[in-house]
Amino acid sequence: MSHSDVRASGAGNPTADGGDPRRWRALWIIVAAQLLVVLDASVVNIALPSAQSALEMSDSSRQWVVTAYSLTFGGFLLLGGRVGDLKGRKKLFIAGLIGFAVSSAVGGFAVNEIMLLLARAAQGVSAAFLAPAALALLTTMFTTDAERAKAFGVFGAAVGTGGVVGMILGGVLTEYLSWRWCLWFNVPVVLLILGPAMRGLTESKAARSARYDLPGTLTATIGVGSLIYGISEAIEVGWLGTTTLVFCGAGLLLLALFVWIERRSAEPMMPLRIVLNRVRGSGYVVVVLIASGLYAYYLFLTYFLQLVREYSALMTGLAFVPIGAGVLFGALGTGRLLARMSARSVMIGGLLLSAAGFALSGTIQPDTGFWTVVFPSQVLIGLGIGAAMTTVMRLTLDGVAPEESGVASALTNATREIGGAIGISALNVVAISVADGGRGNEAVTDGYAAAFLAGGGLMVLAALIVVMSRPRRTTAG
Repeated sequence: MSHSDVRASGAGNPTADGGDPRRWRALWIIVAAQLLVVLDASVVNIALPSAQSALEMSDSSRQWVVTAYSLTFGGFLLLGGRVGDLKGRKKLFIAGLIGFAVSSAVGGFAVNEIMLLLARAAQGVSAAFLAPAALALLTTMFTTDAERAKAFGVFGAAVGTGGVVGMILGGVLTEYLSWRWCLWFNVPVVLLILGPAMRGLTESKAARSARYDLPGTLTATIGVGSLIYGISEAIEVGWLGTTTLVFCGAGLLLLALFVWIERRSAEPMMPLRIVLNRVRGSGYVVVVLIASGLYAYYLFLTYFLQLVREYSALMTGLAFVPIGAGVLFGALGTGRLLARMSARSVMIGGLLLSAAGFALSGTIQPDTGFWTVVFPSQVLIGLGIGAAMTTVMRLTLDGVAPEESGVASALTNATREIGGAIGISALNVVAISVADGGRGNEAVTDGYAAAFLAGGGLMVLAALIVVMSRPRRTTAG
């Protein structure tokens, strides 16, 4: 551990290997919190039709229940990561948990759409402070290669399965209780995590104090938020729509200004050396591509199962169990794979395995059965992405100075959010273009199949990027 990282209250006596003896207990606290953040993005999707009806929301405002969360989450991530580095990751983790519980409770009691949308936005801000703090704590607590591989395997399983767990949970809660419980559910879970987190986590932050980079903070936060909003609007108005072009253009200009500011700042919000490292920078691109394919896969498979195969909300959620199990086993097995193979080989193998799953999904027909195509393709995609995403998350954080682990963690989360927004919008264009002019379920299914094949192409492209980046055996340096 670098001398530039400070550990404070909550630390136990070091073990013989120099690690905190409570680090494995802390791992499960961190994983539980991260699971909440990830599943909340999908659990509300299943409940959305019921919430729309109860609050008399229009179709145009309905999408904001999802967008308000992703927009504030993605927009405030870099700020959250930097605040954690300077003020303390444990403090920010606790604050994020409390904020998440309070905003979830308010959203569950919403009496109109404004109250629900504000609560969802507050959830996103809370998650933006919680998520990078969680990943940074994980990075600073596990310092040996073997332990870090195991810890990231467990963490990667939570990230990869969170969306699936959210769909299943959303279906159960909506069908048997109420859509409001999709938000209220977070409160008792946070209460269960909060006490152990306050007792068991070790505080860590940068040793030296620093001034906040206000120009960098504003340009990064507004730039990322504007870009995510512009991409999400492409679903409604197309890539050449005025709203899409204006907000995407503004976001890119602000991010370019952010880079210019950071190059000249004495106390940069995000030191550019974090992304200029060849392997780490390539890793962030790979995260974007994986998220693009996976988020779009979840969406279009949901459409196929509900609209073409006429599954109920609950059955649709349960139908995603195979990919969740695949991600879980793929992520947990990564530690053992890295003991025998290079990180590069694990990532390439995982990405190509997932590409095969996407290709199999691309063969769907309106009468395709679950066990013949949907089940095996989900298993292949889950195993491959579980291994690849867990490894690339580790590579993007290996070699980062401890005092900068928060902002590096935020970048990993931000690229995943941006990738998801890009994938849904871009592959939606593919699906609509192929289905355009046709009629009935056959044309719609052809569109979904084309989107799945395009997702497979993204996995192959990611594998090619890994080949060209040539990382070292287990670390990015």
